Amino acid sequence: MENFKPEEIVDSILAGQMPEGYEVDWTLGTKNLDVLGEKIAAFATSGGGWLIIGLNDERPPKVIGVNDEQTVITQVGSVLRNCDPIPTTSSPKFIERQGKKIAIYKITGLGGNICSYRDVSYHRVQDSAKKMTQNNFRDIFTRRNMLTWEQRPSPATKTDIDRSELLFYMKKAAERNSLNPQTEENFLKSNKAIMEQGDQLTNLGTIVLVDNPSYFLPQCKIQLVRFRGDKPIDRIAAILLSTTARKLIDSCINFLKLNLPVRTYYQGSDRFEEPIIPEIVLREIVVNMIVHRDYSDPQESLIRIFDDRVEFQNPGAPTPAELEKILNQGIPTHRNQWIYNFLRPVHKAEAAGQGIPIIKREMMRRGLEQPEITILSNIFHLNLKFAERKPETLGDIILLYGRERGILSTSDVMKVHKISRPTAIRILNELVSKGLAKHYGERRGSTYHFN
Repeated sequence: MENFKPEEIVDSILAGQMPEGYEVDWTLGTKNLDVLGEKIAAFATSGGGWLIIGLNDERPPKVIGVNDEQTVITQVGSVLRNCDPIPTTSSPKFIERQGKKIAIYKITGLGGNICSYRDVSYHRVQDSAKKMTQNNFRDIFTRRNMLTWEQRPSPATKTDIDRSELLFYMKKAAERNSLNPQTEENFLKSNKAIMEQGDQLTNLGTIVLVDNPSYFLPQCKIQLVRFRGDKPIDRIAAILLSTTARKLIDSCINFLKLNLPVRTYYQGSDRFEEPIIPEIVLREIVVNMIVHRDYSDPQESLIRIFDDRVEFQNPGAPTPAELEKILNQGIPTHRNQWIYNFLRPVHKAEAAGQGIPIIKREMMRRGLEQPEITILSNIFHLNLKFAERKPETLGDIILLYGRERGILSTSDVMKVHKISRPTAIRILNELVSKGLAKHYGERRGSTYHFN
């Protein structure tokens, strides 16, 4: 539409030949300035377009007109001052149709930059101005080959690095590749922890190498609270943690182990206690809170422990389609790939896509309810209950029986549950395949061991 004249565009619209779309939109007047602002910001983000003021929403539209040219110019100017960055627009073209004046503005695109109106970013979706989601931002940055949040410069510099943490990672890197030792500078640059020029750390470098990253990036912290009872009222213990990513994981796990209810178990005459939620589950969730957090969202990450459950709340919810793939297929999606790359070699992150399956398996192994996942706006909420899962199938019943006994034979299962040997073997082998039991020996002398 670059070569169209304003008069040609208006005439095509009034003739029903040009509908609202990616490059053209219209509005009734200037009474609702927010509608104007959203449309202008959306055009500026999405490459530019034509905005006509003075048409109604009928198909084809009718001319309503504008009352005063100067009023239009003043009100549009007020709208533009609330846009960031302020887009370039043409001077308004006022033309007369059906005995009334229409105002026409040409909005110039920002060349790849994102425009916001009153601190909310907008873009064009078909024929509408839509608020941009975090996924929209991520997709645009990826398509335009722009720096991800991790790779952008932070206020921290090399002097803010925790030296012991840097040496720890370099030692691990040398163990993996002893034939290619790296200098500190090479290590920092190859791992995207520092900008290519100068001493400024990236956001990634700040998260993994600075002792108190929230001093530079306020959102880099986790709040942990232990409540008495099942309501968030009476606090027993609380801590706000901000340290290097690796240490943050360990500190969160320590708080959880100290404040979670315990279960007691015996091995021979020895009595042991451990958190009611398996540590592998806790560690996987805390790692995911760091790796998958949306760091552009200022809301805090939160862990709350109650008498009957523990809740994990984190900014950075996946889309419904992404969540379905994660839950049903274990397909990985990494919001912060470089943080994941940093943590995995030091055994703080599981292989891609294993997180949710591991959590489900270990909760089942312990006989607990499956995790409850809720998404609210951009918040991912995970709820783990301490109540034992009610058996629903014969396999569940045999699993609970095996946990009580510790070791079962096929004959044990046949006698207690009154089933045939083939049925008993099939169910026991299914429990083995799910990682809920281990099979030792061969044929009739074999046994099944339960954790």
